[in-house]
Amino acid sequence: MLLNGKNPHGGDIYRNPPRLDFSANINPAGMPDAVKEALVRSVEDCAVYPDPRCEALREAIAGAEGVPVSFILCGNGSAELIYQYAWTLADDGRPALIVHPAFSEYGAALRAAGVGEERYVMREEDGFRLTRDILRYDFGRVSAVFLCSPDNPTGLTVEPRILEDLLRTGARVFCDLCFLDLTADPGKYDLPRLIREYPNLTILRAFTKSYAIAGVRLGYALSADGDFLGRMAERGQCWNVSTPAQKAGIAALGCRGWLERSVKRICSERERLAREMAACGIRVVPGESNFLLMYSDKPVREELAARGIALRDCSDYVGLGPGWFRAAVRTREENDELIFHVREVTK
Repeated sequence: MLLNGKNPHGGDIYRNPPRLDFSANINPAGMPDAVKEALVRSVEDCAVYPDPRCEALREAIAGAEGVPVSFILCGNGSAELIYQYAWTLADDGRPALIVHPAFSEYGAALRAAGVGEERYVMREEDGFRLTRDILRYDFGRVSAVFLCSPDNPTGLTVEPRILEDLLRTGARVFCDLCFLDLTADPGKYDLPRLIREYPNLTILRAFTKSYAIAGVRLGYALSADGDFLGRMAERGQCWNVSTPAQKAGIAALGCRGWLERSVKRICSERERLAREMAACGIRVVPGESNFLLMYSDKPVREELAARGIALRDCSDYVGLGPGWFRAAVRTREENDELIFHVREVTK
């Protein structure tokens, strides 16, 4: 819960509700009916404590991911797991390395845990793609490496060979794949093999974006390092995953066909939106997920905000700066309205 200060994320619709919200990267198809029904039914079970071991949910995740149940730790959204991971790194004493631009919660979690931060910044001249240059880093100086694929905010994925070469260095790697299911290639990585072969790898996954259940809060970590996963669990409380969240997750894992169909529409709309934005003179990073990072030297975000359309200001991301903003890919009708207003303000 925030008590003071600015909300560092998109999707804050409570104080100044926008007419159209492109600031949060949620599946525009909305919540699947099966998940809604599971949430409604779960009310009958809410008089008792939730399962502290999330056994049914973890079994469902294990079947979907092709890994043993013992490799899975569930959390109150992916953000909680980021903090548990950071608190576990505090035992090491060394700083952690974050690959930037990056989700702000990585740094916030490290600060909360008293862990120092080192930075590796992906370069604009490389198209903000992670290159093999990172392999020259002295990983002995750090306790872990945080990276995201697709990256938030660039929307670009890490090449599998680079990820595996990074793992071969022996560095502990925290790889956030929360947006991977919203790309055209959700099977880009052979996760069951990577997790088994590299106990130094922790994968972060979430139901939040893919199934539009951001308000439910459900994520999970995957790792073959049982000791590290156990120490992560010790940093949280035992009833952190509510009964509605557990039921919603099980239902969501039965909606893979629904997800695949929605992703096809997202990919088509993303390509169209990128073309239209570029035609307005806006620089567009060719992202692979359900959002696009863009740059303009005109006050596009501010002028759209005055029209009731919220975009995510990205000027505060390390490696970016003024003029950078992010837009979620929404429905065709919503995207049409965004295109219309961008044309108006960039004339």
